Amino acid sequence: MVESDGEVRTFGYANWMLAACILLLGWIPIRAIAQEGVESGEFVAILTDSPRDTIAAFDRLSREFEDAFGAYLEKRDIEHAARVELLAEQVESLIDLSAVPQASRRKVGGETAAYLLDIFGRIGFPKAEAAPADVDAGNFAIRGTPFRVVKVKDGERQGEFLFSRETIRLAPRFLRVVGNTPLRSGLPIDSWSDELRLVTGPMIPAALVESIPDSLKRTALGVPIWKAVAVVVCSIVAGILLFALHRFLRRAGGRAGWTAILTPLAIVFVVALLQRFFAFQINITGDFSQYVDVVRVVVLHVASAWAFWLLCVVAVEATVGGSGLSGRGIDASLLRLVARIVGVVGGIVILAHGAQLLGLPVYSIVAGLGIGGLAVALAVRPTLENLISGFILYLDRPIRVGDFCTFGDQSGTVESIGVRSTQIRALDRTRISIPNSQFADMQIINWAHCDQMMVRHVIGLRYETESDQLRYVLAKIREMLHGHPRIDDETIRVRLVEFADSSLNIEIRVYARTREWNDYYAIREDLLLRIKEIVETSGTGFAFPSQTLYLGRDEGLDAGLGEKSRRAVAEWRRKGRLPFPQFHPEMAKQLSDRLDYPPRGSPDYQLGADEMTEQKEERLSSPAEEDAGEKDQPR
Repeated sequence: MVESDGEVRTFGYANWMLAACILLLGWIPIRAIAQEGVESGEFVAILTDSPRDTIAAFDRLSREFEDAFGAYLEKRDIEHAARVELLAEQVESLIDLSAVPQASRRKVGGETAAYLLDIFGRIGFPKAEAAPADVDAGNFAIRGTPFRVVKVKDGERQGEFLFSRETIRLAPRFLRVVGNTPLRSGLPIDSWSDELRLVTGPMIPAALVESIPDSLKRTALGVPIWKAVAVVVCSIVAGILLFALHRFLRRAGGRAGWTAILTPLAIVFVVALLQRFFAFQINITGDFSQYVDVVRVVVLHVASAWAFWLLCVVAVEATVGGSGLSGRGIDASLLRLVARIVGVVGGIVILAHGAQLLGLPVYSIVAGLGIGGLAVALAVRPTLENLISGFILYLDRPIRVGDFCTFGDQSGTVESIGVRSTQIRALDRTRISIPNSQFADMQIINWAHCDQMMVRHVIGLRYETESDQLRYVLAKIREMLHGHPRIDDETIRVRLVEFADSSLNIEIRVYARTREWNDYYAIREDLLLRIKEIVETSGTGFAFPSQTLYLGRDEGLDAGLGEKSRRAVAEWRRKGRLPFPQFHPEMAKQLSDRLDYPPRGSPDYQLGADEMTEQKEERLSSPAEEDAGEKDQPR
């Protein structure tokens, strides 16, 4: 495909814009992360070993947070922003968020911490001395509030004393009760909840925020409207740039190859950067923040599953190409099958992890599959049958990719053996797709495994053919086959086999020394032409279904021969030697081996039956099997 200059420039601009966006977004979290480790005063460990430790930690962190936030309002730089973020996370760590989906913990924890700052900033912070200092103390109820500090009984934070799970539900309700009480703070703010909702990161100038119209500063879904608009616009721009990158990579490297993995990796990278930008610079809150987190988790894990799938596929293709394996061989197909299974399983695990982060009880559902295992097994039975049958085809190898085979009433060349079905190119060039479970149960004739190819044909000679003419035809056909360089001498069989309705049938069965169809048909054609010449030179001809009407006087049966036959039967009856229903044993013994076979005049006439058998034999079993069968015969 030839690309125009305009298309090349478009993709070039798109990639430059994407690179600039990545660098811009990358500078923000990198600098923020670097500054989070900067010491801001003396570091004091957070202790939650007892109710008193937790209350004291909350009181201290609240005061430090207020001081850090005031310093940030005076000097909006990355260092002060990192300090505020660190203290906010420490306050959130004092709340039991184990019941909240991980994707929503930042939003829920931040809002609950702001509610607690608002509440205790109005009614006064609890005294740490009033709380028990014993590590084995029970739950501690904060006087004048519905809140309790409880000991966590399970999970990662087992044994710590934290604000209970009910705090998340009770804090906004209790704030409405005490909301009319003025907030006691050294900062010019009326509500921590409202102030933290409006604040932005150091990359967004305060003057820009002040210039925003009041209509856009109104709250919707727990976030100012202008912030929601900014998030949507940034997401659309990032999506357009990623789409441009995807089209460019497809034109540059196609759908396969290592370049195909760059698209999902770019999505993962950009989504992670946007998440930090939205969280620490725009500072989205409320329900809108929860929706953004859900979208982020979904996109991130779908792109990760996509990247893992492509990685498995591309890696196995690189392995097949680099190891010299045939791209259509059985080993290459098996590697592709395994790679796709690993890719599917890995993708499912990645998506399940994302669902777990969103609060869906994926692991609980999987653990409970034992109860509904029968229903699930019945639902996926066809898929599992096809998958297992595909492995059986690979391991048993009745066919390989590239083999010509016959199955049922169809024939064709195997093109691929997949997870669900086997693809076969039929003789009419149509493509047949057969589920593996059905194909594995079929009777399969694999022509690629034959060492020689059988030529079998039945010719019919006219009934006018005399016996010696028939012997001549048989002998000349055998002579021709023995002399043919492409016929296996040990497999020649030419016999008179049937007195048919309108012909004397001769069966010809030999094996041609070939494994290729075109060569096989050429050899068979040559044999048929030579047989035709032999029949014509013998003075006879090929029979065809016909009826011959002879007009003449019927002279009746031979009376003398008939009388001779009747006298012979009467003599048998008189002497008690009538051979019905069978011959008497003594008579059968007298008749045994009285005929000449091979016939008189044959070069094999003097040979015995055993010697003839040793000359050319086509046994029905191997000698070892025959000996074993004789031993098993009852004596």
